[in-house]
Amino acid sequence: MIRNLILPELNTATHWINQKITRNDLLGRPSLIHFWSVGCHYCRESMPLLNTIRDRYLGLLRVAAIHMPLSEEELNVADVAGASALYQMSQPVLIDNTHQLADSFGNRYVPAYYLFDKEGRLIEVHLGEFGALRMSDTVRRLFHQNPE
Repeated sequence: MIRNLILPELNTATHWINQKITRNDLLGRPSLIHFWSVGCHYCRESMPLLNTIRDRYLGLLRVAAIHMPLSEEELNVADVAGASALYQMSQPVLIDNTHQLADSFGNRYVPAYYLFDKEGRLIEVHLGEFGALRMSDTVRRLFHQNPE
């Protein structure tokens, strides 16, 4: 994992769902980027909390999801689109079928949560089963200390 990570370009996504976004679209406000996979149990369990974070900080926090397939079976874009709809993911969903986005983040895990400040500098990373809960606490502290 890269400690001094700057928000990477997002143009290496192989597909987009809901909205195509660029790095510049995320700058100007803090951004939460989460990596997930359709076959990941912990990813599925974290979606309601991520939707709550997205909705609670609407207008303050930009949220985007990156689907990182863990197997050949998870490369199907239609399956990712179906899961995105099922989990009520209205945020941009980038599909990383070549793992180029994962490489640019230095990420090898799902779920993984990256929080960047408004200039695109990494604030915090959380991985695994309790990552969304930890990130929720981080986001709450961020906006409690720095209301915008």
